[in-house]
Amino acid sequence: MAYDGIMMHRIIDDLNTTIITGRINKIYQISKYELLFTIRANRQNYKLLISCHPMYARVQLTELEYPTPESPNTLTMLFRKYLEGGYVKAIEQIELDRIMKITLHCHNELGDLDEYYLYIEVMGKHSNIILCRQNGKIVDCIKRITPSMNSERFLQPGATYQLPPVIQHKLNPFSSDFIEDNNLTRVYQGMSPILSREILYRHDQGADFKDIMNEIKNSQTIYLSNVNDKEYFHLIELTHLNGKTTAYPLFKGLDQHFNLIDQKERIKQQTSNLYKIISNEYQKNVTKLKKLESTLEDSCNSDEYRIKGDLLYSSLHLIKKGMSQIEVDNYYDNTKILIDLDPKLDPKANAQKYYNRYQKAKNSIQVLHEQIDLTKKEIDYFDSLLTAMDHASYYDALEIKEELENEGYLKKKKKKNTIRKKGIPHFESYLTKDNIEICIGKNNLQNDYLTFKYAHRYDTWFHVKDMPGSHVIVRKQDLDEYTIRLAANIAALFSKGKNSSSVPVNYTLIKTLKKPAASKPGKVILDHYKTIYIDPDPNILNELKQK
Repeated sequence: MAYDGIMMHRIIDDLNTTIITGRINKIYQISKYELLFTIRANRQNYKLLISCHPMYARVQLTELEYPTPESPNTLTMLFRKYLEGGYVKAIEQIELDRIMKITLHCHNELGDLDEYYLYIEVMGKHSNIILCRQNGKIVDCIKRITPSMNSERFLQPGATYQLPPVIQHKLNPFSSDFIEDNNLTRVYQGMSPILSREILYRHDQGADFKDIMNEIKNSQTIYLSNVNDKEYFHLIELTHLNGKTTAYPLFKGLDQHFNLIDQKERIKQQTSNLYKIISNEYQKNVTKLKKLESTLEDSCNSDEYRIKGDLLYSSLHLIKKGMSQIEVDNYYDNTKILIDLDPKLDPKANAQKYYNRYQKAKNSIQVLHEQIDLTKKEIDYFDSLLTAMDHASYYDALEIKEELENEGYLKKKKKKNTIRKKGIPHFESYLTKDNIEICIGKNNLQNDYLTFKYAHRYDTWFHVKDMPGSHVIVRKQDLDEYTIRLAANIAALFSKGKNSSSVPVNYTLIKTLKKPAASKPGKVILDHYKTIYIDPDPNILNELKQK
């Protein structure tokens, strides 16, 4: 992670020009590690995201929409009690370390002015958010550290706040000369390893150290570099990585980098690791199918039991009670056959035992076919949920969880968050360059709603052929080739075949679709459809604008 002290230094410069003197209107704890402050400053509303996540801790202004709990927890109520209605008076950094101090002026119940300090420590697994009074006493913090956990520095209500131990004798890179070292992190304050490697690489190419630091100090841009499906970022382009680089404004770049990470982390936290539950159900049914098919194969070979029963009945005079085996003539193929016997049973009972096994196997064939059919449907169903989870936002995942509860796979909780209004799922809707609306269902609830309730009977429906994916609705009947290829591309991208080529996509009018009786959510029956083959291209999404 490259959210180092130098990055924080640049963030604080921007915060001091945007939210300083701003009024705190609302505080939310949006996850276990994150607080979201809504601040009114300079006649604008800002959202300040403060995270102490072990991997993605940071402070930034954000334009993303984050789900806010309906019922605030105890910590949120405490922060609201002391800070809501207060003003941001100062934002500073401790040296060039990853410690931010926000000074807040707030009025208590009597109207007296109180000063509070909010310390944000961005230090990996030791990251924390601590609220202190003016005298240094801790009001509360996101992660409480008891004396039994750390005898030298404990963080809990009533304790006196102490700064974490800072490595001394490091130089300020903005005011110091270049010192030759193969790891500048050991020499300069606030410098991450990846920035150290970039500076050394540029220096070896002949760039001046002070020029590089001036570029960092004055940068208004974040550069995202993608290398082997991993993304790195900093205030200057990371040329030593030789990856594909995209430039964004400062806070928009942070949103861009952390958005997908946040979505997955939030889904994991808020839905009790839903992906793992669905994966387990999918694998359980795959294993069950193998066992059923093996049992069916044995049942189809059940004539062996009937033949042995026939041969025992024809050889009753040769069998004595207490025998465990007998070799008899097999008149079906004129060979000898060795038949196992139960010593406790008489000859007729042994023959009848083989007839019973034959009859049981014969009767089970129909049941096995039914069970195999049901199991295949279960596999298809959970396969579709796994595909939906790959594209799911927070609300999409909650709707998938709700669907599993409705289908009886998960136990319903007594108190459940309201995730929909008036039964309408949170589907995505976009406009093409011709202002044609395209809607995308990202789970089965959304798919059913879009196809059978939202869409007009003369709208056009798209879906990949013979694999799980999104229902894509185009709110128009007669489509030109561009719109057909665009919608087919979207359907391919939001499907299991997103990484394939020549993906077949079926399309037809809504009026030709039917919902199978007693079927799982998201299932349809097609009639009079056409098929187009498409190579999924994620860049096609740039041609859409959100409605």
